[in-house]
Amino acid sequence: MNLDYNTSDIKPCGSARDATTHTSTATQQPLMRLTGASKLYDRGSCTHEALKSVDLDIHRGEFTAIVGPSGSGKSALMKMLGLLEAPTSGGYRFQGVPEQSLSDEQRLWLRRRFFGFVPQEYNLLRSTSLQGNVALPLLYRGLSSERCQTAAMRALSLVGLEDCGHKMPDELTGTEHRKAGIARALVCNPSVLLVDRASRAADQPLCPDIGSLLRKLNTEHLITVVLVTQKASAADWAPRVIHVNGGAVELDTSRAAASALH
Repeated sequence: MNLDYNTSDIKPCGSARDATTHTSTATQQPLMRLTGASKLYDRGSCTHEALKSVDLDIHRGEFTAIVGPSGSGKSALMKMLGLLEAPTSGGYRFQGVPEQSLSDEQRLWLRRRFFGFVPQEYNLLRSTSLQGNVALPLLYRGLSSERCQTAAMRALSLVGLEDCGHKMPDELTGTEHRKAGIARALVCNPSVLLVDRASRAADQPLCPDIGSLLRKLNTEHLITVVLVTQKASAADWAPRVIHVNGGAVELDTSRAAASALH
């Protein structure tokens, strides 16, 4: 995917670029690898174990859905994959780089350089046009207004909203809001898209327009997609589905398929 701006404009901090230099030749290794990863949260007088010794590999170019009921650990898993949180025990490697070896500045640079996040709540600024909302992540990084607006319009075209850039958020339909959230994540030219639908319309299946859009971004633009949702119907769109419950992986359809072949 090319939005016609140089991602080197988003400078690494310190030696962050050095942290990923050696990974360019390691094309066969998983893009993301969790090994015995556990996550504990302190909740006052008690401790909650959100993840329990999870082993998981996600490769470049995969479209994976992480499915589970509320409180199953799927959101904690996504945060760990996106370098937003570190495992309490066990390990995580992104492009072969151990997470525990990274400084806070390096984690920030990696998130900015490689990840696009689509949160549960899109939080579009009501006083700003759709194009302006999508451009915000780049404006915050200090790119020129002209380059930000150009990149925003190209991101909007990727989600089919090229004619809606002038609209205000209150003028958008529900589906357009969802696509706008994806466009804002795409504007930074990510190689990984993390989509969190864990609590949004939990009783509703994934909108066909959004499902087909995510699949198109994966197959045509080669973006690695990880979708977190409560609905098992995500399997209609994602070739790989990981079922999570009680902080553990109960079923991984890619493993099940591999076992069936043997």
